[in-house]
Amino acid sequence: MFKVLFDTGSANTWLPSSNCPISNTACQRHNRYKANTSRSHVKVGRNYSLAYGNGNVSGYLSQDTLRVAGVELPGFIFGETLSHYQPTFAGTTFDGIVGLGLRQIAWADSTPFFELLCQQSLVEHCIFSVYLRRMTGKLFGGEIIFGGIDTSRYKGILHYVPLSQVGHWQFQMSGVFVGNKQIDGKANAILDTGTSLILMPQRVFDQLQEAIGAKVDNHSYVVSCEQSELPNVQFHVGGEKFSLSSTDYVIKLKTPEQTICTSAFMPIFYNFWVLGDIFLTRFYSVYDAESNRIGLAEAKTDSDF
Repeated sequence: MFKVLFDTGSANTWLPSSNCPISNTACQRHNRYKANTSRSHVKVGRNYSLAYGNGNVSGYLSQDTLRVAGVELPGFIFGETLSHYQPTFAGTTFDGIVGLGLRQIAWADSTPFFELLCQQSLVEHCIFSVYLRRMTGKLFGGEIIFGGIDTSRYKGILHYVPLSQVGHWQFQMSGVFVGNKQIDGKANAILDTGTSLILMPQRVFDQLQEAIGAKVDNHSYVVSCEQSELPNVQFHVGGEKFSLSSTDYVIKLKTPEQTICTSAFMPIFYNFWVLGDIFLTRFYSVYDAESNRIGLAEAKTDSDF
């Protein structure tokens, strides 16, 4: 039994291997795949390495039958991880990552998890949907549905936009605004359940921070902890506005001496946005591989049920 992170920002899947060295604490602390106990295991014979924003993993590829929520997925190629970046993965609550991206960004000669589900007709429709919760409750963490949509988890209607690049769940925004001030024009964005924050191009990072009222303190931007004073940040997508309030994007960092507030926006040296969990806890998301599109709607909160 493995706990996994379903990651819309990647397409490959990996699990810790029972063959990882004892010195690899990050591997030893998690459940490990034991190829020698599986009758359906097939050795692929290729090594792999994956880099994430905060660390990397490496090992070799194997093939086996994957079982998820009572469904068997034979012939699935995944990575057996021998090496983890210790500072990142030693303390994670998940054992491995299941990538939900498409084959264009997957390992060569492999079919990623979601597309294999579709190929083997294990889902009625080649779509999945994600509902993430920020607060703990009856439905801890959220819900992912393969093959359908849970209409009880969002308000109003779903707004769809086509993918601007198939592989990633990437689409085009027409603009990003703080209040009435435009921060960015047409830009690509990726929906990424594997990223906690919102990553944005370095070229407009300072402009956004200044627009939300952030000040530089000890070489980092900080914002007021009085959230009512801060403006909304709006993402214009497909003729609709998807707005984050300061309640959504302000992060409180507490120390014994003081409480510091910062924003959930971080710069990257790429010319696109990555809308992570800060965005996805606010909006229900649908990933449609049949029509190559994504859908968004305002997610319901605890108070709506």
